[in-house]
Amino acid sequence: MRSLLKKYGKYAGYALFTLLMIVYFLFLTFPYDAVKDRYLAQQTAGLPYHVSIRNIRATPLLWIRASGVDLARAGNSHASILKLGELRIRPSLFRLLTGTLAFRGKTSLYGGRVGGRVEKNGGALMLSLDWKNIELEQLPLKTLLSGAKLGGELNGEMDLTVRIQGSRIVPGKGMLKVRLAKGSAAKVQVKGFAVPDLKGITGEGNITLAQKRITVDSLDLKADLLSLGLQGKMNIARRLSGSPLNLKARIKLSGSLASQYQPMLAGFLRNRDKDGFYVFSIRGTLGSPRLSL
Repeated sequence: MRSLLKKYGKYAGYALFTLLMIVYFLFLTFPYDAVKDRYLAQQTAGLPYHVSIRNIRATPLLWIRASGVDLARAGNSHASILKLGELRIRPSLFRLLTGTLAFRGKTSLYGGRVGGRVEKNGGALMLSLDWKNIELEQLPLKTLLSGAKLGGELNGEMDLTVRIQGSRIVPGKGMLKVRLAKGSAAKVQVKGFAVPDLKGITGEGNITLAQKRITVDSLDLKADLLSLGLQGKMNIARRLSGSPLNLKARIKLSGSLASQYQPMLAGFLRNRDKDGFYVFSIRGTLGSPRLSL
């Protein structure tokens, strides 16, 4: 065996190197722009979304760079849901040979960076994402908090399984972790009541995803003058603002905020736990929450 390897090993190495170089140059010279529209149409057939890409090209480091990426609802190409200046994708060539679509991706979004992995196996998509330094003020939250000015940076990660059934995308099980740093909130109103402006907010949340239900295992926000905690469930509706809420909340004031608002808060919220937090429930919908005292 050693003699065979010694005699033919270098020829096998030359052949393997040649094959790899052929695959490499095919990757670089493949006409991505010419086939992108047909490929996107095949992959999104029957889904309620339309994806368009201005141009695609490959890089020597085996990344595919897609620029001018636009995700919109099917049938209305002007109703964009998400626009990306550039998306970088690195497919797994080994997985493609075994019939599985898998790739890594990264992009800039809302002032930060998002990266992750996607794997398609049959009718299931497995997504693993992480994001860094997403600017809260750039997120599309105007319909939920009209007039509010929010600041801060979001970091976190998510694992989620999604199933494609005909023209529907059905979320499966997953988890979401998010962290807030350098947070601030101004001009926030709840039921016509102006919430005091806050700075230096930090927070951390752990959320379980199961089909159309979000379970808030823990969500804690802390500022110098206020601490807020949430637990409970939210059922996802087609319009996100109409999603029904069933949450337990607790709030605690301190410093100048306590001296100014504690008497009023105590008049509304009479349930208080051993740590000094006032406890209440939040019902209604995400777009129109209702306090249950």
